Amino acid sequence: MSVADLDADMKVVALPTIARHVRERGFDHMAKLAKAVASLSGLETAKVLVRGNNAVQVGASMEDRQKQAKTAYIAKAGIDREANYLLIDDVWTTGSSMMAAAKTLREAGCKRLSIAVIAKSG
Repeated sequence: MSVADLDADMKVVALPTIARHVRERGFDHMAKLAKAVASLSGLETAKVLVRGNNAVQVGASMEDRQKQAKTAYIAKAGIDREANYLLIDDVWTTGSSMMAAAKTLREAGCKRLSIAVIAKSG
């Protein structure tokens, strides 16, 4: 699937980056990625998730990643339950982050949710 194939009413949502990584880089790489995907496909972005913790997933075991991911994301108040969201992440390692974020959106009432990743690890 290419960005040209995305539904015209989708809102692109970046998986939130931990604050430490944003400070280290000087920018939020996932926010930039979401803006690029939205721009290429004529969509808009939506910031409907925020970080609930600042746990670093890189180098963590699968078990630790799954535990950390359970509290990693919080849905912002006022989420549009009828919106069509596309949740994106840069790398899929164990899937813990993406699955936790998707679960958070679903629990907040999101009915239409798709996911996309740029790369798969190992």
